Amino acid sequence: MQLYLKAEIKRALLSRPFFVGLALAVVSMAAWIMPEFRHYPDLAEMGRNGALYWFIWAHSGYISLFAPILATLPFTRSYAEERNGGFSRFVLQRLPSFRYWVVKLVSNAMAGGLVLALPSAAALCLSTAAFPMYPRPYIERLPSYFFYDLGPPAGLVYMGLQVATAFLYGALSATLGLAASVLFRNAFIANISTFTLFMIVGFLFAFAGFGHLNPMFLWSPSAHTWSTTTSFAAMHFVAWCLGLIVYGRYFRLREE
Repeated sequence: MQLYLKAEIKRALLSRPFFVGLALAVVSMAAWIMPEFRHYPDLAEMGRNGALYWFIWAHSGYISLFAPILATLPFTRSYAEERNGGFSRFVLQRLPSFRYWVVKLVSNAMAGGLVLALPSAAALCLSTAAFPMYPRPYIERLPSYFFYDLGPPAGLVYMGLQVATAFLYGALSATLGLAASVLFRNAFIANISTFTLFMIVGFLFAFAGFGHLNPMFLWSPSAHTWSTTTSFAAMHFVAWCLGLIVYGRYFRLREE
């Protein structure tokens, strides 16, 4: 199992879809932040805002909207392709179904998490290298809290939390997409299922007056004033349970 897990992780991370996802994540950050750069004559003026400002700005645009799709690009569709092509049957002749289930889950979640976390980590490194890190964000447009129920974190801590959150968000989105891949056995549906689910649930919660429970805010809890560690953990728990239950149940129905 260990050899197969390593092979699947390597296959997921060294694949064309993974690098396409990375490139699109970087482009989405750059496309959002470049127009803001044009408002400043030089780096000195840009530096007045501080590293945290530019880091948050890069995360608050296109990537925050398309992250659920980007996370599913690397490996989520692999099950549908393997199942429809007959490769999963070939693997299951040599590996117990539970191990195949675990390997596919882990490799897919890791690829989905890294395709969002690596650009976030790169944004952290570039912003802190190019601009000063102020003790607190002095600009009113910046959120003071990452989670409402905790105190305002230091700038570098805030960035680290955002990178970790990006990985969790990507892993979750990829897992939900994998569940859809098993359920529908359609690669396209696997890529858009998480985005569609999050948009529908977010709209319903906002309509009901629970906007802070919009799963899109799992990308950056500070995007909503009332996001707390409890709401963040609860949404992750429910979404992970949904993905794992659907994935496990329909995987058995398909393969056993």
